[in-house]
Amino acid sequence: LFAGLGIQVGVWAVLIPALVASRSLTPAELGAGLAVMAATSIGALAAAGPLADRVGRRPLAVAGATGFAASFALLAAVEAPAALWPTLALYGVASGFLDLAANAVGSDYERAHDVRAMIRLHAGFSGAAAIGALLAGAIGPDMYWVLAAAYCVLAALVAAAPLPPHEGPSVAGAAHETSVGAGAPGGRLELLRVPAIAVAVSLCTICFFGDGAIEGYAALFLSDVLESSALLTGAALGAFHTASMLGRFVFARPADERLVLTVAGLLASAAMAVVVAAGAPAVAAGGLLVVGFALAPIVPTALSIAGRNAPGRSATAVSLVTTVGYSAFVLGPPAVGLLA
Repeated sequence: LFAGLGIQVGVWAVLIPALVASRSLTPAELGAGLAVMAATSIGALAAAGPLADRVGRRPLAVAGATGFAASFALLAAVEAPAALWPTLALYGVASGFLDLAANAVGSDYERAHDVRAMIRLHAGFSGAAAIGALLAGAIGPDMYWVLAAAYCVLAALVAAAPLPPHEGPSVAGAAHETSVGAGAPGGRLELLRVPAIAVAVSLCTICFFGDGAIEGYAALFLSDVLESSALLTGAALGAFHTASMLGRFVFARPADERLVLTVAGLLASAAMAVVVAAGAPAVAAGGLLVVGFALAPIVPTALSIAGRNAPGRSATAVSLVTTVGYSAFVLGPPAVGLLA
């Protein structure tokens, strides 16, 4: 599930310049398109959390992977300007469904086996994103849209297979949801009163703002401003996700979460300053590598904290954290596009 989510992130980031060129998009129009994706993804996340706690994770995983396949196929086959916005909206919904399904299953796994595994699971996401970025840079857009669609069909078939026994609501979980007021007015937002969940929301919001800028504009920055080749752009973004994967393996070891998050934030800030001040693509690529490594533990740690502090409503808690956090994806890309 995490690899299926990661592959499309790597593909999308590298192929944005080709999308901009084929549709003659201005930076502001690209920002608006990214905001449409983020807004529909947030809507899907908001609806998917309580649904996953009731009907299980599998239907959302299958719907998300299938939606990605349809989106990539449409991007490959239809270049009419009017078709772009509905396609981006479908892409956003698919992202929300598969994102929620993967993280909810990860939270289930942690509770079922009493382990901290979310960072390692997110390493699978980063590794797949690195592979997707490298292949997209090497193959080019025309063929890779089609290959990405085929891969997402495969991911949908895998998601349709039986998931572990902890994938759906249990009698105990349903009873607990009733006891804490699931479905009551404001019941979902009451989770924000749990201090750990409020902290998790804040961490994800800050981190996603940076992720939105990198995923939406790093390829354009490297290719248009620093004049890097398509292959180097793909390699740079592949290095970013590879470093993120390595960082997640490193930070997966037991450690004080407060210290890890503080060091990660400071290191990412310094490395991003190197990226934007770089005068050569290789320097910017090196900075992106460090940024990827530094940001690696933040979101999975926040999601793990949220899931641990909402027994019986883990998918709802994960949905809440990601829904609020993804608001930065709505605000960030248009702001960057308008500034550009």
